[in-house]
Amino acid sequence: MDNPRQRGRRDFLKLGVATGLGAAIPGAVLSADADRPPAQFASPPMERVRIGFVGIGGMGTVHVRNLLQIEGADIRAVCDIVEDKVTRAQDLVEKAGQPRPTGYSRGPHDFERMCGDEELDLVYTATPWEWHVPVSVAAMKAGKHAATEVPAAYTLDDCWLLVETAEKTRKHCVLMENCCYDRREMMILYLVRRGMLGELLHAECGYLHDLRSIKFSTTGEGLWRRAHAMRRNGNLYPTHGLGPVAQVMDINRGDRFDYLVSMSSNSRGLKLYAAEHFPPDDPRRRENFVLGDVNVSLIRTVNGKTIYLAHECDNPRPYSRINLVQGTRGVVCGYPDRVHIEGRSGEQWEPLDKYRDEFEVHIEQGGCPYGGESSIEGVVAPIDQLTHSPVTEVPA
Repeated sequence: MDNPRQRGRRDFLKLGVATGLGAAIPGAVLSADADRPPAQFASPPMERVRIGFVGIGGMGTVHVRNLLQIEGADIRAVCDIVEDKVTRAQDLVEKAGQPRPTGYSRGPHDFERMCGDEELDLVYTATPWEWHVPVSVAAMKAGKHAATEVPAAYTLDDCWLLVETAEKTRKHCVLMENCCYDRREMMILYLVRRGMLGELLHAECGYLHDLRSIKFSTTGEGLWRRAHAMRRNGNLYPTHGLGPVAQVMDINRGDRFDYLVSMSSNSRGLKLYAAEHFPPDDPRRRENFVLGDVNVSLIRTVNGKTIYLAHECDNPRPYSRINLVQGTRGVVCGYPDRVHIEGRSGEQWEPLDKYRDEFEVHIEQGGCPYGGESSIEGVVAPIDQLTHSPVTEVPA
């Protein structure tokens, strides 16, 4: 017998959620039922945002320091399973001139007590990956918005849990994909919006980063990240590369992912690294890994664009996100950054920096590439200069 919920899930897969949560849509959450329209809601502006932070390790501490530099961001509570980390975060907040936040460190589920007891607007999590969904769901159920480090979720059931909880509570759950807003990515977005690359056809992106020493560390991410390579195979970290590409291709703003194929190479790098760096009696030498060293995925959108997406973190290589965008009139490629535009570049690559004065957008306070105003070389201009691709009606 056909199950409507399962049918909705199959349709949702066709929307591209198999690659992750897709691109964030301001003011909207995708519906869990393909037969009903998406839930639409927006939150009123806040002069001050009361924040509870969960997971204050290396990256969490970076985020706390950054939040303390943002006017209107008040850190009211901090939570971690290690009491010393909570104390360190409390000290940072107090030294920044804010009241000392309440600390929560009574075990791995103490974030639930924080969400229930504290008057907060936002709960931000930078925990190990498997806790992103539990923390975000607890926040939304307690009437708080949620923000999470990447990846937000890595099972379809957890993707659905985030979507359905956001719809039910009418609270936002935001994926904090910082790579969408790097200087080169924002400049490429503006080049595309100005039509300099013509019609977009193809992109190549990924997360290529030698993480072997980090994964085998006895502190920080080494305490949990390597374990994912023992039980999971695929692209474990897609959005650093895919997020910026989704923006320039108007994913969920006129186009959407349609289908993909994905495959992994053999697993060799972590086992080899352990054999070469640790003594024979070190237990890390006896670990086995299922994660292929290289994963590649090919994605096609409903409007006929193609995307090559790669993941490689277990072999020696310089850092790269590839960052290639190809259109009918030109191409941009990263690492190193270079551009070729028909009629301007001759037959050679040019440095992307050469185009900075003409095409870099400086976003002023309150502005963004999708609304409000932006400053271009110091002149405030309507954002409609940064036009989207025509919105195309696509079948559910």
